Amino acid sequence: MTGAASSSAYTPDPTSPLFLMSSDAPGVSLVPVPFSGSGFGDSSCPKAAANSPDYKQWDRCNNMVISWLTSSLSPDIAESVQYFETAESIWKQLNNRYGSVNGTKVFELKRELASTYQGSLDIVLYFTKLKRIWDELGIMCSSHANSCNCAAKEGLQKEKEEDKVHLFLMGLNEVYVGVRSNLLMMQPLPSLDNAYNIFLQDEK
Repeated sequence: MTGAASSSAYTPDPTSPLFLMSSDAPGVSLVPVPFSGSGFGDSSCPKAAANSPDYKQWDRCNNMVISWLTSSLSPDIAESVQYFETAESIWKQLNNRYGSVNGTKVFELKRELASTYQGSLDIVLYFTKLKRIWDELGIMCSSHANSCNCAAKEGLQKEKEEDKVHLFLMGLNEVYVGVRSNLLMMQPLPSLDNAYNIFLQDEK
């Protein structure tokens, strides 16, 4: 069998986790904001044996994923894993460092949340800042309201939503005191998104 014939014998399976599409390219960042130490997941794909027909595809895929991972990290974290040979080893190293909930980070996020006020921000930027903190806390902390299937689940989620509405209202500038008072008298209290839209329309 010629070298050309043997090299063309293997065709990657499109359903395989090692399959790369023509649009996949090295150096692509997986996230809009480089990872800097929080919100980390866990996954791996075992290394193929050197004599396996999957090995070349695994090696190509491994190099591609390494490129994606390092492009999605902040420069200092990327530098700390630059000599790892497999995407799996990089993933495990990052998971060991950042995979568990960091109590200090949770405390800092909650402190930032408590001290966030509208100030010079418009409604959109103020709400976006709060939403970012809530989302990051949601990733880092498990929520009983989301995980339970008991009869109290709906009440817990409603209470959590009302807490967010109250926090949003507390940080608004005093120019919105009239609109805030009217909103607080509504029964039931509007959802966070509806409250945001009410103040957005008032700002305009």
